[in-house]
Amino acid sequence: MTITLRFLFFILLSFSLFAEENTVVLVAERDSFALKNLYKNLKNLAPNYNYKISTETSPIVIKPNNFIVQVGEKVPSHILLSRHKKNIAVLVTKSQSQKLDVQTSIWLEPPLYRQLKLANLVIPGEKKIGLLVNDDESSEKQLSGLTEAQKEMLKVVKLADYENINQALFHVLKDTRLLLGSYDNDIYNARNIKNILITSYRQQKVLIGPSRAYLKAGSFATTFSDLDHIAMRLIEVIKHYNLKNKWLKADYNPHYRILFNRQVARSLNIVIQDIAEIEKQMRDES
Repeated sequence: MTITLRFLFFILLSFSLFAEENTVVLVAERDSFALKNLYKNLKNLAPNYNYKISTETSPIVIKPNNFIVQVGEKVPSHILLSRHKKNIAVLVTKSQSQKLDVQTSIWLEPPLYRQLKLANLVIPGEKKIGLLVNDDESSEKQLSGLTEAQKEMLKVVKLADYENINQALFHVLKDTRLLLGSYDNDIYNARNIKNILITSYRQQKVLIGPSRAYLKAGSFATTFSDLDHIAMRLIEVIKHYNLKNKWLKADYNPHYRILFNRQVARSLNIVIQDIAEIEKQMRDES
C-alpha cells in the first residue's frame, strides 16, 4: 500500500470512528410521543450529533461507539445493553434506574429537597411542613437527600402507624402549613389522590404535588422537567463524557420549571409571587 493510500485509509477510518462517537441512538420498546419529541428536541438543541431511533418493530444496527439512550423503564428485547458501554437512561425514576444495566441516568422525578424549597417560598411560615411516608424504610429513603436543617422543617407521619390513610392525613395536616407530596406510588396514586386533596382543602391546606399529573388533579405547585430539559441534560452528559471520558453521576435533572395551579390559588386565596423571582430564589444556592 502506498503512502497516499495509507493516508486515505487512515482518514476514512478516523471519520468512521468520529461518526460512531457522535451518533446517539434512542432505544425504546415501541414508538411513542415522548420518543419522537425527544428526538426532535435533541436535533434542534445539538444538530452536530447524529440521531437515530431503534424500536422493537424498527430495529437498527448499533455500532460499538454509539451512545445508547434507553427511553423509559422497559428494557427493549431487541438490544442487549450489556454489550454496550455507553448507555444512558432517561424518563426513569431513581428506583427504576437502579435496576437497569446503564452507565448513568437522568431521573424523572423532582428531588424532595427542591420541592421543599419551593414549598417554603410559596407558603412561608413558622409551622412545619407535613410529609406523609409509607413506613420506616420509605422515610429513610425520602429523607436521605436532605440536610439536618431541612429535616427539621418537616413533620413526618408514617402511614404504617395508622389504620388507614384518613387517620394518617389528619395527623400529618394537623399543625402544619401544607402537605409536601413525595414521589411514592404507594401513597400518591390514582386510588388515594382524590381523598388526599379533599382532606387537605377541608383544612385549608395545599399539596405541593410530586409531579405535573397531580397539578392537573388539584395540587397547588410543583417543579417539573419536560422533554426540553431532558434533552438539555442529555447533551450535557454526552459532552462531558466526550471531554473527560467519564460519566456524570446518575442524578435528578438540574433543569426544570415551576408550575402552579392558579385555580387552587384563587380557591384558597393564595397570592402567587412573581414567578421569575421565585425561580431566581429557587436557583440561589445560598
